[in-house]
Parts: sequence; structure tokens; C-alpha cells
Amino acid sequence: MASISYWFLSPSLLLAMIGKVRGWDRTKPTPSVNWKEVTVDVVLPAKNEEQNIATALSSLLAQDFPFRNIVVFDDGSTDRTSEIVTRYRELTGRNIQLITRKSSIGKTPALREFCERTDAEAVVVLDADTVVVSTNYISRLIEELFKNAGVSAACGEVMPLTLRRKNLIAKSDPHLQTVAAEFPGTAAVKPGLFRRFLNWLTICYRHPLYILLQRTLYDGHLKLFGAQLNPVGCAVAYKTERLMECFAYAKPRVGDNLTNSEDIYIGHFFNWKGYRSVQVIDVLCESSEPPVTRLPHQLYLWSSAFLQSNYYFKDLLLSPFRRIFRSGKHQDHSAEVGKRVIREQYRAAWGEQITKREGRRVGWLELICLAEKLTYPIILLYFALFNHEALLLTLIIETVFCMGLVLATANKGTRLKSAAMLIPAMPIRLLSLGVDMYATIRCLGDITTGNRAWRK
Repeated sequence: MASISYWFLSPSLLLAMIGKVRGWDRTKPTPSVNWKEVTVDVVLPAKNEEQNIATALSSLLAQDFPFRNIVVFDDGSTDRTSEIVTRYRELTGRNIQLITRKSSIGKTPALREFCERTDAEAVVVLDADTVVVSTNYISRLIEELFKNAGVSAACGEVMPLTLRRKNLIAKSDPHLQTVAAEFPGTAAVKPGLFRRFLNWLTICYRHPLYILLQRTLYDGHLKLFGAQLNPVGCAVAYKTERLMECFAYAKPRVGDNLTNSEDIYIGHFFNWKGYRSVQVIDVLCESSEPPVTRLPHQLYLWSSAFLQSNYYFKDLLLSPFRRIFRSGKHQDHSAEVGKRVIREQYRAAWGEQITKREGRRVGWLELICLAEKLTYPIILLYFALFNHEALLLTLIIETVFCMGLVLATANKGTRLKSAAMLIPAMPIRLLSLGVDMYATIRCLGDITTGNRAWRK
């Protein structure tokens, strides 16, 4: 969720609308791999996740895809994460591997080390505070991942995880109930009044924003470009060889410091290579959201990672200019299309040399999102200082416009509630603009001083 459009009728929103009108590439894919026979491992990086890990495992065991292994990386937890995983494995009798570390090394090194030794064709990375709600979540991701050769990552729709969802999962899994009884304090307990208020504010901000982003912006961009800037990182399926390619590229350059949010770096690497990340919005996962007091830190990580990734893969930003100046110089491959045995939607040549020479279509989205992130906070700040009427009018129109989009795309029965959440969420949305400004200033400072210690 690193790139967020705030303008009503913004350039990125207009691109999304064009994509929605245009629709999907109608090429009928002829994949060379049968996705039902793909070997899949599931990896859960976890640190101090005693309240969430068993619920995440329970949601995985309800999946209809026959994945091979579940591997939990306990990254130096100081709570009962490992004990809970061990007990849940004993109760279910399922193949759940547990790898523990005495001190934390971070999510990226653990994932890299796993990819270097696995022979799975695909790896599903699930955050320990996330549950897969749709029982065909992994099936749909693997299907889309191997439908087209250029796709390297696939994720589902993400929404905030609620206490109600955790309770529903607990009621359907007697093993989870046993774990909750044996490890007091790890079950889905109702928080106090103040904590519930903070959680409510977070949900008011995230719920309609996720609907707006995923069902309007990301969906439209996918239909127009065949790719999104990065997968939503809490429950993602990767082609293992592509993920290893990213780690191999990064290792001599940045090591495991894949910016302040590794999935954003990985997504940019894929676009830079000509690969694609896609989102499947007909399956759902839900992820725990921080209380509103911790939102600024999370927003900073996402925003700064987007800027840092633009720095590392600046060829994407230059793509629009290269495509303009090289117009008419592109090779004509139209004669080859009819001869292709394997057909692919949104087919593009792979390799960074193509990006450097000709640019990528998705570079337009990269450039526009960066421009919006840099300019919109400055415009609002100018209005706040010198033109209060313009500020108020902008915020009202933007809120009403977004409410209309949410009303049009939210699930039936929740549309009014989802749209109404945008009103109490307005102060948080303004706060996020301040975080964007801070992230930009700090990133520019890092670039100027040579600081590259960019890691979550």
C-alpha cells in the first residue's frame, strides 16, 4: 500500500478509470505449466506472535491447495511463539516445520536463506498476523502465478483483521481452542474500551482506503498495464526462481537491506526486469492492523520504501521519457505473435537492458504516483497557510468523491458503513500526508549524505 492517490481526478485515478473501461487483455493464455501440479511451500516469518500464530496456521490448514510444507521462522521471539507452534503441530499432526533463532536476523534474510535451499516452484509468504479467509486463496494465487510466464508475484485482496474473524476461526478449529486453553492470554480477547477506540479509528481509516485502492486504483492499473508497483506483502505467492533472482541481484549491492519494506523493493525489481506482480481480488486475506498510535511508523516505512525503491530502480522513473524519445524505434514483433505456441497476456520482453533502453509502460504509473506523493502534501500545506477556503473545498470534494467510489465498489450490505468511515478517518489521512513529507525529506537527506541503511 505504498503508493496512495489522494487527488480527486488525479492522474493515477484517471489511468485506473481508463484501465477499467478498457478491461483485461483478451489474449487467451496457453501456459506451459499445470498450476495444479506445482510444488508449493508456505513460509511464516514470526517474531513475538503468540497471539496470532496459531490462528494463521489454522487458516492455512483450511486451504484446498495441497501445499507441501509449512515453515515457521521464529525470529528471536521472547514470548511463547515457538511453544505454541510446537503444540499446534502436535495436535494437528500436520507437517509444520519450526526454525528458531536466538537473536533476530529479520524477515528478508530468513526468506532468502529458505529460497536458497528449497526446491519448491513457488513460495507463499504469509505474515504471522495475517489469516487467509478464502479457502481457495492459495489455489487462486498459484493459478494466476503460473497462467502467464511474466507473472512473478500474486496476492489476494487484503482487508483489516477483526476480532470477529479471529473468533470465527477459533470456533471452527478445536485444536485452536485447545491451544488457547493451554496458553492463557493468547486467545482473541476483547480489548479495553480505549484500545477498542484506537482500533476502531484504524479500521475507519484502513477499511475504506483498502477498498478504494484495491478495487478502483489497483484493479484499473492492472487492467491497463498488466502489473502493479508491488504486491501487497502480507500474503503473497512468488515464483521461487524469480525471488531468488531478486535476492541474487540485491546481495552484492544492498545485502539484505531491501529498503524499509522488502515487498516494495521486490515489486520494483520485478517491474525493472519486465516481470509482473498481480492482485487477485476474488480471494481475501485479513491482516492485523496497528493501533492508530503506531500508524505513523508503519506509514513511514511504506512511504520511505517507495521512495528508496525509486532511487534503486530509477530506470522505471525514466521510462516515460525513453518511450517518448524512442517512439517509432521499437522493433515490430507483430508478425511473430501468430507464430507463438505459448500465448501470454500483457506480454513484454524481459531484462533490465530493455528497461534501460526502451523503458516500461508501467513506468508511467511509477512516475505519476511519485509526482502525486511529492506534490499533493505541498499543495495542501500551501492552502493551509494561505487559502483556507481552497483547503476546505479540496478536502470536502475529495472526501465526497472517494465516498462515491467506495459506495460503488464495496460489498453489498456494507457500502454505506464503509463510505461513512471516510469521515472520521479524515484527520488520519491528513496525518499520512505529513508522514509522506517527512519520509521525502528524510530520504533526500539519506541520498545526500550517502546513508543507505534502509531496512525494516
